[in-house]
Amino acid sequence: MRLPAFFAVFNSKETRKALEEKTAEFSRSLSLCKATVELTAEGLLVTDRVGRVLYHNQFYLEMWPIPEEFMDNMSHQAIVQYGSSQLKESQRFLHATEEIYHAWPPESLDLLQFNDCRIFERYTKAKVLEGQNMVRVWSLRNITERREADAYKAQLAAIVESSNDAIIVQDLNGIITSWNAGAEGLFGYRASEVIGSSVGILIPPDLREEEGDIMCLIKSGRRADHFETVRWGKGRKPIDVSVTISAMKDRAGNIIGASKIVRDITQRKESQERIEYLAHYDSLTGLPNRTLLSDRLRIAIENARRYSIRLALLFVDIDRFKLVNDSLGHEIGDKLLKAVAQRMQSTVRQADTVSRVGGDEFVVLLSRIETATDAARSAEKLIISISQPYQIEEHELLLTASIGISIYPDNGKDASSLTRNADAAMYSAKGQGRNRYQFYSEDLTYAAAERLRLEHDLRGALSRDEIFPLYQPQIELATGRVIGVEALMRWNRAGQGLISPASFIPVAEDSGLILALGEYILRKACLQARQWHEHQGFQGTIAVNVSAVQFRQNDFTDVVLRVLSETGFPPECLELEVTESVVMQGLESVVQKMGILESHGIKLAIDDFGTGYSSLSYLRQFAIDRLKIDQSFVRDLPGDADAQAIIRAIVAMGRSLGLRVMAEGVETEAQARFLQDIECTESQGYLYARPMKSNDFEAWLKTRN
Repeated sequence: MRLPAFFAVFNSKETRKALEEKTAEFSRSLSLCKATVELTAEGLLVTDRVGRVLYHNQFYLEMWPIPEEFMDNMSHQAIVQYGSSQLKESQRFLHATEEIYHAWPPESLDLLQFNDCRIFERYTKAKVLEGQNMVRVWSLRNITERREADAYKAQLAAIVESSNDAIIVQDLNGIITSWNAGAEGLFGYRASEVIGSSVGILIPPDLREEEGDIMCLIKSGRRADHFETVRWGKGRKPIDVSVTISAMKDRAGNIIGASKIVRDITQRKESQERIEYLAHYDSLTGLPNRTLLSDRLRIAIENARRYSIRLALLFVDIDRFKLVNDSLGHEIGDKLLKAVAQRMQSTVRQADTVSRVGGDEFVVLLSRIETATDAARSAEKLIISISQPYQIEEHELLLTASIGISIYPDNGKDASSLTRNADAAMYSAKGQGRNRYQFYSEDLTYAAAERLRLEHDLRGALSRDEIFPLYQPQIELATGRVIGVEALMRWNRAGQGLISPASFIPVAEDSGLILALGEYILRKACLQARQWHEHQGFQGTIAVNVSAVQFRQNDFTDVVLRVLSETGFPPECLELEVTESVVMQGLESVVQKMGILESHGIKLAIDDFGTGYSSLSYLRQFAIDRLKIDQSFVRDLPGDADAQAIIRAIVAMGRSLGLRVMAEGVETEAQARFLQDIECTESQGYLYARPMKSNDFEAWLKTRN
């Protein structure tokens, strides 16, 4: 049987070849189409009328992200439900998608805002395939950067437009191209009146040469900063201005014009008045400052001398005000100072002067008094007023004040003497318990002068190599083994010998010198302990005292870690000793710093335990390794029943919290036996050795071993 002719044609070589070429061309076109779709910067998804996924590209998966295997088994509605949790307005997104499938609009556009701040533009369009099958193409484009750029441009435009300064842009031919509201306010022209005009309308004829010279400078890429000149406002009104001109560049870096910031300096008089105010008044409280007080005190002394009357100077210091700043922050502290200032002003007479001369220091000038009793009465009123509760935001705060009083002419006949003596009397009031007033006496003058001399000598003590550590061993009671050594700061004052730490440490803390001294002793101790580890066979810890001033410094942990790094001393062999009062100030900061030190293996001990805020609550909260029982309790052992009870309680507390407990100031065998009997494991004191220089400790250690 013969085949039909068309079968013969179909089977011809030419036909097969043409079909293969068409197929290959279709495959290439399909591959190119797929590659193009995958390379597009948009996420693409194609669904049918009921939400079946017909196609998606890789970017669509990555933008959510969605596991690829989900796409083969889930409807578009399920995919939308899956991804909605990533959007800020998930319900709106779900509702919009459902509405599109229900209403089937030809096209739709909305925005998707992700929780991670990305923004996508979603565009969908219905398409007809093969004349009847309806599909929907979903296109999602990331417009986050575009939105940010638009926002940035809008922000810049808003800044320019809202600036009080005139901001003017001109091209290289001097034609004004931009004019903000500040320029309108300064020169009186609306933007529509000047844009497209020459900048020459603002420049007096005799200053046009100056403008030409400056523009030559700008064209060379330089800047003209704050030169003062005269410009014309509308109606040729002369205006004194300060001008800054910068070059404007295109994207290629070519200079295409100049931007000018113009400021009206006729307001300078107001500024000068403000400067004058700040020169004489405290910016926080509005009280007279030290300068204005000096002027008023000088005038008051002249009047007192002329009319043979008395006056009083009251130096007022707020007790422990630093605790407020450290615990609640400077904003609360500033509001509290303003409240204190208002109370003080309302307490004294209108003719008297209340001034703020330092952070929490005030001076009250009573320009005329009859007797010293008048000054005492004013001081009492101030103390009572200051001590009333303060409500600062949600905090109820209590303050006290210490006041020193000097009387003219009894305690001084010039401003310097009266101020110095009132200051000395104030320190005496603090020394007697605070929240009181104290009159000046000659003894106070001597004490204050000695303190100043002490501070002066202490400032040069490090450079003169007068500061050095002594070392006192720490003993394990059960074995007598040396488990550590404490480095103690000492000062050999030139010409006066050793100065008691109780005398110079408070001065170092008040003056801030303790920061340098403390770091020096820490470094010295670490270097020495490293040498003992390497050459003397000593493997114990080195304990170094840290003052409250050191610990409160923001970079305290950085200083400790730097010293350890520079000396090569292992952190786990260092123990820092702090007092209870240190750890109770600014709890959040203390916890953070202790956590950093603990993470590096550095140990922490509470020194003089039992004399401060002893409580389980803070012991549980802080990263503490050891409690050191204050020697004032140990001194009365073993005969004193109260001392026994206190030390038993401290040891039990420490053991229950897993802390090591060391007794300080152990001087007798009886004390040591009692401590060992109640399971206090460690001790330190004259029974074993006094604080020694490094070479003496080495000799002692050999004998001990």
